[in-house]
Amino acid sequence: MNPMLTADFFARDAVTVAQELLGCTLWHGDAGGIIVETEAYTDDPASHAVLRGPRGQLMRETYGRLYVYLIYGMYYCLNFTTDTRGPGAVLIRAIAPTHGIESMQARTPRPMPVHELARGPGRLCRALGIGREHNGEQIGHRVCLQPRATAPPIASSPRIGITQGRDLLWRFFIPNEPSVSRFR
Repeated sequence: MNPMLTADFFARDAVTVAQELLGCTLWHGDAGGIIVETEAYTDDPASHAVLRGPRGQLMRETYGRLYVYLIYGMYYCLNFTTDTRGPGAVLIRAIAPTHGIESMQARTPRPMPVHELARGPGRLCRALGIGREHNGEQIGHRVCLQPRATAPPIASSPRIGITQGRDLLWRFFIPNEPSVSRFR
């Protein structure tokens, strides 16, 4: 297996890390895939570091850790904390599944095409079996990342599902990749 990314990779600003995670392989257990969509959050008005008070502490005080939270009372979202100089995190919005596809399918409530298994942050966590119990863990403990072999083409847009900070084009994705979330 190739070398894994270490905490030092995440010591940089969230916008840079969000772009450079595209094309990396995300692993949890025997399941994994290529990261195809991310979003960056810093101290902007949509950030949990600003909105969530004590619950956004991981974003303000760590880098190289998992920040996992629940949305809509039913879906977990996986973030990696970043930046040694201020708050930061990268939301992993989607992967293109490459390994452990049977395991991913077994975790879904209904059969779906492979490219939809981890399309969107809630489906991604469900497919990989990532939940609240992972919150605060060091990257590389159970959730691992392999560096990308080459830099993919990158497109950007406003982040999805926010009302503030829509002017920031901090959603990054690999164009024409079927596993990328549908833009709403």
